[in-house]
Amino acid sequence: LGYIKKTVPPEGKLACVTIPLHSLTDGTNVFGRTTLAQQMPAGSVVFFWNPETQVWGGGMKSTKGWSSGLSNRVVVAGEGFFLKSPTDQTTDIPITFAGEVPSEATLSRAVVGGNALTTVGNPYPADFLFGTSTLASNAPAGSVVFFWNPTNQTWGGGMKSTKGWSSGISNRVVAATEAFFMKEAGSGLVWSPEKPYTCP
Repeated sequence: LGYIKKTVPPEGKLACVTIPLHSLTDGTNVFGRTTLAQQMPAGSVVFFWNPETQVWGGGMKSTKGWSSGLSNRVVVAGEGFFLKSPTDQTTDIPITFAGEVPSEATLSRAVVGGNALTTVGNPYPADFLFGTSTLASNAPAGSVVFFWNPTNQTWGGGMKSTKGWSSGISNRVVAATEAFFMKEAGSGLVWSPEKPYTCP
């Protein structure tokens, strides 16, 4: 079993996350049955990005819980989404990612091309250096990566030139459970990182 603790900032601020653990009860990660969905208070909002239509979807958690559409939404491996705290929340919201540590040798996340946006996160519960990933190396020149800063509530990132990524982006550590946006300048690619640990 794996447990990863994280916080969502207060006062209606956003955190960009991914779920790098498998469900303990289902064959997929059904959003409403994840620990983070259950731990977010009423008034919280979730935003899911659709890479095919390039639009946001989502909604607010009421005192009765998430809507059935959100509660039953499947979050696939390597998919990122935003969690927003209630505007009247005065303190950080602690959340715990709980589940089974993936045992697959590789897990894949499809990234659409044509300069469209896709949310991406490590499907394994581990930090990684962006520049050492095959996602970074296989993305063609002209591709752009965007990282969300939950403290400043701003985007950072940059474009890959014909010489590669800048040192700041290449050396950027992407934390476990952290998601980001990728704008791929080619025809699209599939990122299939390898399991970064030996057990399980």
